Amino acid sequence: MAIDMMSMFDSQNNIEYLVSQYVALEAGPRNQLVYQRNELDGRRTALSDLDSKLSAMMSKLDRLTDPITDYFASKLATGSDSEKFTVNASSAAALGNHSLSVARLASSDTRVSNRYDDDLTTISDLFTGDQSFVLNLAHPEDDLPDQRVDITIDVAASTFEGQSNEDVLRDIADAINTTLSTAVTNEELSSDEVVRASVITEVNGESRLVLRSEQSGYTYRMDFTDTTGLLGSLQLNATSASVGTTGGYITDVGTSAADSDLNAQFTMDGLTFYRDTNNVTDALSGVTLQLLDTFASTESVTINADTDAVKQEINDFLDSYNEVLTFLQSATQIDPNTYQRGSLADDLLYRGMVSDLRSIISNEVTDTASDLYQRLFTIGIEADTNGKLSIVDEDDFTAALEANSLNISELFSSTDGIAKQLSDYVENYTKVGGAIDRSKDNVDSHITNLDDRIAFQDHLLSRREEQLRTEFSKLQEMMYKLSNQQSYFSSFSSF
Repeated sequence: MAIDMMSMFDSQNNIEYLVSQYVALEAGPRNQLVYQRNELDGRRTALSDLDSKLSAMMSKLDRLTDPITDYFASKLATGSDSEKFTVNASSAAALGNHSLSVARLASSDTRVSNRYDDDLTTISDLFTGDQSFVLNLAHPEDDLPDQRVDITIDVAASTFEGQSNEDVLRDIADAINTTLSTAVTNEELSSDEVVRASVITEVNGESRLVLRSEQSGYTYRMDFTDTTGLLGSLQLNATSASVGTTGGYITDVGTSAADSDLNAQFTMDGLTFYRDTNNVTDALSGVTLQLLDTFASTESVTINADTDAVKQEINDFLDSYNEVLTFLQSATQIDPNTYQRGSLADDLLYRGMVSDLRSIISNEVTDTASDLYQRLFTIGIEADTNGKLSIVDEDDFTAALEANSLNISELFSSTDGIAKQLSDYVENYTKVGGAIDRSKDNVDSHITNLDDRIAFQDHLLSRREEQLRTEFSKLQEMMYKLSNQQSYFSSFSSF
């Protein structure tokens, strides 16, 4: 088939097509560099993914080797009646059963004044000048658990100048609340150590002043010094219970933690306890009781090993380990179906990680108190044909844990424990300046070099493109002139 040279150069589009074809033919070296860079990009991505997966596994290993919290010793606390009390246990709790009965719940110290007719001026008629009194409140510190502070409350004379009982009571409440707020600001008290003052209306048209401790218990009781007689008149500091319209206490304050009705009173395993709060953290070591009601019948508190929680900790680790192993197997091997090499297949350092990890997992742990539990399979954990780990025998796992949580803890966290060995091994890859960082730096260096070479090739190809465009344009011009001459001579042959 003859090539029509004239038609090849009869338009600018044809020239651009020829230029693109020539440039494509000459871009081979540049394309090879791009291919190499793409492979390095894939390798860097694989290294970042591996770093992420190893770091995730490290976070699980940190929990298994935590020197402060023993996650293998997790406890599950249950109470016989959740409507009467709730119970929670930390890993420090001892296994066992306990009896509980509650005679009294803790309450806040509450004091009330006499009840007054709102519209009368009973209080104003008694006082004309400035009044003051002292509130003695608890401010315990670690080294001074019984420490208390005096807060002076000043009530201005203007409070009593012909004002109604209701207005006087409200002004006194405002003076108390304002003074205590300032004491908190000045760090004389904590915000949970103050008392709150308010005016309430029990009967329409009659009011009384109420003071209530922010916290419950005998420790946070209110003591008073009636400096000018105001408290005595109001009966706010009365040493008797409020009855009818009289002032006094709502709950018997008593003289000690044992005889104060402000304190919770309960019996645990035959011993009687008194506490300021219904949230009890120190009756049983590692156990928190929340008392909700009183009950004379004996209820039970049971502390068991929290098998499910420990199993979850182990499964979380196994999942992260399996994810690392699966990723490495894919990234360092050749796909048997597509025959495509993994991004890290040419790197012996990462190819060796699979066998290293599997070797650590199968190691015997010697630094254990029990000779029965020195390999993972002894607690029911085994690997499948691909090396993935799982708890295949839950009975073995549960038996080891319930016998003693150290059976599992030491297998992972002792000096040569599985988690300790893995953590030391993985840290060499994930730490700053570790193997993965060095590999990334090496890849980045190669990518930078390739980018420079690609940029140079792009420059050469750009110049070559312009050169070809110029040459083809000149050739087009020559072909155009030749075509005109041919037409000119052809005109003579027609005569």
